[in-house]
Formats: sequence, C-alpha cells, structure tokens
Amino acid sequence: MTYLGIDIGGTTAKLGIVDDDGTILARTAVATAGLQDGAAIVDAILQAAAPLVETHRPAAVGIGSAGRIDVQNGVVLRAGNLPFQNEPLCAKVSAALHLPTFLDNDANCALLAEATCGVCTDCRDALMVTLGTGVGGAILINGTLYRAHNYRAGEFGHFVFDKDGPPCVCGLRGCFEHYASATALVKAAQTAAEEHPDSRLAAAKPHSAKAVFDAAEDGCPVAEDVLAAYGETLALGLNSLLKIFMPQCIVLAGGVANAGDALLRRTTPHLLPEAELRLSSFASDAGLIGAAMLAKIQ
Repeated sequence: MTYLGIDIGGTTAKLGIVDDDGTILARTAVATAGLQDGAAIVDAILQAAAPLVETHRPAAVGIGSAGRIDVQNGVVLRAGNLPFQNEPLCAKVSAALHLPTFLDNDANCALLAEATCGVCTDCRDALMVTLGTGVGGAILINGTLYRAHNYRAGEFGHFVFDKDGPPCVCGLRGCFEHYASATALVKAAQTAAEEHPDSRLAAAKPHSAKAVFDAAEDGCPVAEDVLAAYGETLALGLNSLLKIFMPQCIVLAGGVANAGDALLRRTTPHLLPEAELRLSSFASDAGLIGAAMLAKIQ
C-alpha cells in the first residue's frame, strides 16, 4: 500500500508518495509563501497532488499543517504563519482527490513518523521537541498522540523559563523559546559577534544556527562559548519536560537539531541521568512521512 503525505509549511508544501515502511517513492513541492488565502494554497496543493495520485493510486491522504488543528473534523482552526482560518482541509482535499483524508498538526506528524518507522519505534512514551524559529513539540503517551481537549498540547516553547524575561506573543514572559529556539541561538551569536568583532564568528556573520556551529567547528572560542551556554540552557528545559512527562526518550528535530552530534555533545552533559536524547532520523522529511503514516493507521 502507498499513501500521499502532505506537509504544509509557511514557505513550502511538500508532497510525497510513501509506502508502508516510510520510504518516499515520489515527491514534489509547491510554494506557499506569498499566497494570500487558504483557498489559493489548497488549489496549489491539489494541482501538485493530481499527477501523484494518478500515477501511484495511494490508498489515502494524510496532511500535516502548522497551526491549531481540529483533528476530528479535519479543520485548520488557525495557523500563525499560514492564511488558514477554520479551513476545512480534509473535506476539500478528499472531495477533489476522491480519497479518504486525515489531518493533524505538523509536529504531531513528525513524531508519528519517528514512532512508526524512525528513531523511537521502541518507545511507547516519547516527546518531540522542535528547535526552529520557535520551540514546538509533540507528545506520545502509551503509543497514542496526546493533543488535549482543545488540540493545543505540546507547546513546549511556552512554559516560563524566566519570569523576568521578555514578553511573548502568547501573553507570558520569559518563555522557553526565547532562550532555546534557533532564533535565540542566532541572536546570542550576533551579540557575541558584535562584542568580539575580530572573531571567526563575527567574520561568519551568523544568520543561521548552522553558521554558529560551523564557526565553532573551525575553532572559534567565541562561537564555542555561545554554543556551550545554549546547550546548557536547552538541557535545563529538557530536564523540566523530563520531570513532567518522564518519557522513554526525547527526540530533537528542527533546524538546530540538524547539527547532530555537535548539538548532543554540548547538551547531553547537562541532562539528568534518566534522560534519553535522540535526533530525528528523517530531518526535514519527518512531517511528510508522518502525514502519510497518519493516513496509514486510520
């Protein structure tokens, strides 16, 4: 059996035909940035999906989207970086492609990919923490995704890390994502580069997490100090999540996690002994594969 997985992000929607083992057999992508409304995004996705469906005849469609998702009714209630407002995605896609269609949050789909055919197939209880523009996440309890009554569980970026910290768009102050996101890492690196203009970090003009890790790997002590502080901060937050949920493992995903072992060796020494930290095995494809797995398990 094969399934059509669709991963909708703020800049791109990725589509792929995925088999039972999580292997992507065919793929395409369409731009979502610049499209002004939900209808335009849906139309672009359907145009890209039609030839995949015609060629591969998938059994069902799974969709992962950023935002708050009404899983039962297949509706994107709201998505901060997408022009979706009460968007009935499942109904529209199912009607156009004549296939059963299922929808969930993109982070939930990413964890589902890891739990069904990725790095935590051996775990019934697991967390995913996504380290990107913000900090997000997903929760697996006894083999089932936990979404909460209002589909808003897993907002790991929004527990208070410092009560005197900066105000957050969520209404709190000092939220964890202000200290542990890729955005926070880049901001800290840029501050350090300004303070040390002759450093390799300053020469790298760090506008991404990768640039910071690259500078450290090149032997820059300023970049190393930034990453050492970041690793400790990340570990403090992960320790808090560990105490609350006590998962068998925590899976890291997102842009910062792409640093791989370079991130782990700066974070793991600060973790509690019972913490099991793993890296996503699918990287940027986790959402697409997980969307397909969502279709498979229904």
